[in-house]
Amino acid sequence: MDPRESPEVLISDGDGLLSMNTLIERSKAVCYIQVIVKDPMTNTDRLRRGSGFYSTVLINQIEYLGIFTNNHVLSNEIEAQQAEVIFDYDKSSYVNEQVKTVSLRPDLIFKTNKDLDYSFIGVQKENIEALHPGVNPIQFKPEPKISGGDEVFILQHPKGRPQEFSHDKIMTVMPPFVLYKADTETGSSGAPVFYKLNLVAIHQKGSEEQQYNKGVLCSEVLSHLNTGKYTKPTAFPIQDSQGEEIDKVSEGDLEELAKEIIPIWRHLGRKLGLDNSRIEEISKDYANLGIREQAFQMLLSWKESSPNPSYGVLGNALIILGKRNLAQRYCHM
Repeated sequence: MDPRESPEVLISDGDGLLSMNTLIERSKAVCYIQVIVKDPMTNTDRLRRGSGFYSTVLINQIEYLGIFTNNHVLSNEIEAQQAEVIFDYDKSSYVNEQVKTVSLRPDLIFKTNKDLDYSFIGVQKENIEALHPGVNPIQFKPEPKISGGDEVFILQHPKGRPQEFSHDKIMTVMPPFVLYKADTETGSSGAPVFYKLNLVAIHQKGSEEQQYNKGVLCSEVLSHLNTGKYTKPTAFPIQDSQGEEIDKVSEGDLEELAKEIIPIWRHLGRKLGLDNSRIEEISKDYANLGIREQAFQMLLSWKESSPNPSYGVLGNALIILGKRNLAQRYCHM
């Protein structure tokens, strides 16, 4: 045995061993959020879903309990009142109506900001304790010092699935945001971002073209809550590591395209390579939310399952179906 070796050593700064109990507590505080909203373009109902977490925060020396999520998940008090908030979410339990939904109380407190893309909505402690004993709030305080290369992890409900986590390195910190490589999907918006079990940010969104995800820093949210001030967002001068153009379609474009393909969404799905069983599954799962939502979910399913979900592939499928105008508008063909 090498005399310089010993059975166990600490090679980090001493904080490389983390508490499993704390990790479980953090996980329990994360919730799934969904709300039915009216689409102003089509006047039809749409399902909006996201993630959030139970938290306690000091605002002008007064402690409040509530749920943090994104402004683009719950942007006003009416949406907050109508939202369903579910801890320990399991999709099968929800389908079987065995779910315990927590009511949000925007009448107690409702704070939001579009630039920072956060919302904080009040809840009654007794309501959560009665429905979900053992769920404790995460203290919302300024994040510890973080920098590029540090690893973060995100607890989230991507696409309405039971809780999952992703982890990867921070790319850079550019207040009011932190940019990282950790994976997220639709439905992850509003999820908590942690560094060594410490809350550092609220996940917001990302850029497929520039290959980053981003969250708003806790310190910026706290500054806005207490003073109304925060660092104004700026553009991010980030390029993908290969210096190549990335042709993957964005979910924003798919969401806009969905309203244009209502009459042909099944045909387009087949042209994109989805089999009939998957198309029928989407049709049944989203029957109550209208054809536009079915079309959008079909496009998301293609994007997730295709080895090449590019604008070129999508545009060619549209052209085959006689929709060259849509291919030109959305795929630049």
